[in-house]
Formats: sequence, structure tokens, C-alpha cells
Amino acid sequence: MIKAGPTWNTRGDDWDHKGRSDISQIFISRSENRIKFIHFLYVEDQGNRLVLSQKIGGGGTQSLDTITLDYPSEFITRVSGKYNYRWFSKFLRSFTLETNKRTYGPYQAGTPSCWYKEIEFNYEVEGKFWGFFGTHRKLKFCGLFGDKRDGIESIGIYIKPAENLNQNRISYIT
Repeated sequence: MIKAGPTWNTRGDDWDHKGRSDISQIFISRSENRIKFIHFLYVEDQGNRLVLSQKIGGGGTQSLDTITLDYPSEFITRVSGKYNYRWFSKFLRSFTLETNKRTYGPYQAGTPSCWYKEIEFNYEVEGKFWGFFGTHRKLKFCGLFGDKRDGIESIGIYIKPAENLNQNRISYIT
């Protein structure tokens, strides 16, 4: 299993959906400056049951987008996007999902502030997409105004490499 994700130290809580590759829908919540939360709708029991993941990220939303995949014929081939970075704070700002059929997004927060640096990421799936992982930060009460540093802090993917060679690609020495 190959794990492709952020290279920096994260401060949020881990989430891990390794092996959960059968996805029917993805719900993406955006705010003014970050992706606030993501939900995944998984297909289980050979397509007989749909299971909604727990909310990953913080609360509240200014907009909610829904990606509906044509399961089982449509599958993820690339995940890309951008992070906002400022001092010790990093958050997912933009998210694009590509499949074997089309591109969804980019789903992004509002106009980036000049105070933030952007970090791009791009994960292409050459083997089989095998799930998402990352970190998120939840809203914590800090005085009268709370803590606005909630949302998706990082996202990455699992890739399952090919298990056998394609017979058409084998060359024989004669």
C-alpha cells in the first residue's frame, strides 16, 4: 500500500479511511477561507448498502457541494488542490477530484488572502485508489469567540499497486 499525503507536521486529529474505495458521493463544505468539512457516502455489501461517514472537519458552512459518482463504473484517478499556509496554520483551501469519466471542481474557499501562502498538491492514481486519510481540526471553545481554526488540515490518498503484470506488456527474449 502506498500512502501519498502531506509532508509537514500536522496538529489536527487523524482520520483514516484506508480500504474504503467504493464511493458513491462526496459532500464538501466551504467557508470564506477553507474547506470546512467533508463527508463520504460509501457503498458496502456488494452494492446493497450505503453508509455515510462521520463528518470530517469543523462545523458550519457557507456552501455545500455534492459530487455524485456513477458507481461502480466511475472511479477516482487523481486528487489535487491547494492548502493555505500561514505560520503554524495550514488548511485545505481547494479540492479537485478527477475520475475516469470527468473532473469535479475545483471546489475552493473564497479569494485567498495576501497573508497566506498557497501550497499545491497533486496525487495521481496509477494503481487502484484505496481510500483517503488526513487530519482535521474541530471547533474548540476559547473564550467568548471560540476558535476559528477548524476545518480540513490535510488530505492524502492510499494507492494499491498493481498485483500482477499485464500480459500484453511482457516482452520475451528470443
